[in-house]
Amino acid sequence: MKKLLIVWHSQFGGTAQMAEAARDGATAIGEVEVVYRSAGECGVADLLSCDGVLIATSENFGSLSGMTKDFLERVYYPCENQVAGKPYSVLVCAGTDGTGAMMQTDRIATGLRLAKVHPGVIYKSGLTARAQTVPADIRAQCAELGATLAAGISAGIF
Repeated sequence: MKKLLIVWHSQFGGTAQMAEAARDGATAIGEVEVVYRSAGECGVADLLSCDGVLIATSENFGSLSGMTKDFLERVYYPCENQVAGKPYSVLVCAGTDGTGAMMQTDRIATGLRLAKVHPGVIYKSGLTARAQTVPADIRAQCAELGATLAAGISAGIF
């Protein structure tokens, strides 16, 4: 069975809501095993064994969250030249812009030679460092992205 890895980090809950929606969308496909792990728990074996990855991060200081970056730093060299071509996309929960977090995540993924198959979702909440509720329409976009990745992996499109 093909496997989709959803790796996420959330300090105030917004990114977790987006990642959960993506997980639910991916799980609904039913033909792909969905591995849902926090960035602190995720490692080399997870990235090597998956057929695609969805990275969910908050925007911190205009870049990706420290825990997400920690995950990517831990897997980068051990996985370099071993994950080329695996499909990926990104979810960003941002207080303001979100493009810095997306750009930095894409930069690292490009170094790993992952293949971005969807532009991703950036949610601009307008809130910084506080709990929030992600609107239903954004969660629906995340669920659709999770389902799209799972279906594409299952069908061998990605």
